[in-house]
Amino acid sequence: MANQDKIVLPEKYYLDNFKYVLNFVIGKYEGLLSPSEINFVKNFLSLSEDAQCLYVRISNRKGQFFRKEKLSYAEISDLDLALRELKSFDFVVKKEGLEIDECYQLLAVYNKPEIVRLINPLEYEVDKSLKKDELILSLLETVDSIDLLETFYNESIITQAVKEELNMVKLFFFGHNHGDMSDFVIRDIGHARFMEIDESQLGTSFESREEAEAVMQLSQLNKEYYLLEETLSPLSIYDWFSQIEIGYFLSLDKAKSRAEKLLYKVGYHLERNKHYDEALEVYHLSSSSPLRERRIRIYNKQKEFKKSLELAHHILDSPNDNKEYYIAQDVINKLDKKLKTTTIRQKEGMVIPVKHSYLHQVEDGALAYFESLGFRGYHSENSICRNVFGLFFWDEIFDPKHNSLHQPLQRSPSDIYEKDFYKKRKEAIKQKLELTKNKNQLVNVLKKSVQSFTNISNPFVHWDDDMIEGMWKFLSYVKLKQIKSLLAEMAIDPKNRSTGFPDLFVWKEKEYSFYEVKSPNDHLSEKQLFWLERFDEWGIHAEIALVSWV
Repeated sequence: MANQDKIVLPEKYYLDNFKYVLNFVIGKYEGLLSPSEINFVKNFLSLSEDAQCLYVRISNRKGQFFRKEKLSYAEISDLDLALRELKSFDFVVKKEGLEIDECYQLLAVYNKPEIVRLINPLEYEVDKSLKKDELILSLLETVDSIDLLETFYNESIITQAVKEELNMVKLFFFGHNHGDMSDFVIRDIGHARFMEIDESQLGTSFESREEAEAVMQLSQLNKEYYLLEETLSPLSIYDWFSQIEIGYFLSLDKAKSRAEKLLYKVGYHLERNKHYDEALEVYHLSSSSPLRERRIRIYNKQKEFKKSLELAHHILDSPNDNKEYYIAQDVINKLDKKLKTTTIRQKEGMVIPVKHSYLHQVEDGALAYFESLGFRGYHSENSICRNVFGLFFWDEIFDPKHNSLHQPLQRSPSDIYEKDFYKKRKEAIKQKLELTKNKNQLVNVLKKSVQSFTNISNPFVHWDDDMIEGMWKFLSYVKLKQIKSLLAEMAIDPKNRSTGFPDLFVWKEKEYSFYEVKSPNDHLSEKQLFWLERFDEWGIHAEIALVSWV
């Protein structure tokens, strides 16, 4: 972009965005906020503009400890005065004591030469040749905590306070724990465009305080787990996990998927370290994917083939997703001494010669081979089919009546990868497909979406010129019935059925094909097999291209 075209943000854009978030949350969630969170908002809005700017600048930086001499903001006229004001309202504090992880954060604001200089007067044996991170850990293990605080926690250190209140306010606004104020900047400088929804039509991230607190607690538990994974034995982690009321989190809709992710992390850590019985206990707490799959793998390792077979049949009756289905099918095949379903299909692939110079660009090499035969083509992997889906069902995806749009910076509805996505939209999706009587109607819907929403964030649409062009080329070859079958299948489970499509789409005159490219050491995945089988069923031409190096 030319310099004259660059977007220059207002000097205090970050303060405007921060105030917007506070006012938005107070307006929509005041009844769910705690007294301390409401006081946080009110006290912040009563600060002088300089003090507000300084707090937002600090809160947008990483960590909670900052060195005063490192802070310099041209728009803040008197940093010392702003700092005193923040202290008077307890927006920055001097803590009496610090937890071990806070001590690490405190020391990390210094560079290594400064750390060495400050510890020289202390009478402790420390290897000062260690790297900074290792030196800090060594200091935490050997130096008395009082000496550490007296040495490093001096008056030049600014400690951000009311972080818990701020984090809860951001959770209510974004609807998740990884929301970032930088999303405003990404929007304002034009790097991303979001759907414009009338704020009066926006739903709520949480219906109860209980749900929000559960999500926040799970976020903290996940952070705790990662720390424990580095320091404790697997069985000690199992004991830690056993103290968590995981059933409570699983009972709450907003917290359930996050709780299941923690289940998987703990269970897989135990499994990887061969604590199979404990891993099974964890996996048994939920029947979601991929927990049942992991149970099958453990049963097979323990030679509990009867249990493995029973679970496989149970999964086949009601699979969570494609991968789980094929793994269950493979368990049954194995006991019948049959090949894996993916292996069977891969053996049917066509062998193509590809120059060895494409060793690290296998798909490019395969495309070059087909181009040498007179074909033209695109790297279609996922993009072409996802584009058709996202553009055709744009209105249904972003329909505000489903309470899945909560704030103006959402790239996708909050339920986009949940089971309820299809359940909520089933009738609208079926009706749209039934009313589409010919391919021209379908193409017109897609063109209207392209004209109305170009470059607006959609979780399925890849706004790349080649991918959009590839979509039109694909539509010129396939029949309406085939496209509608594809769209209906994807809609049932967008989380698991919007990936796994073949790598290449090629065409020549009246001939076209998708190709899943496999190098000699690559293997077909369950997701890829799912789509190859569906394409076979609908008559969409797709094959596996087995690369042979020449």
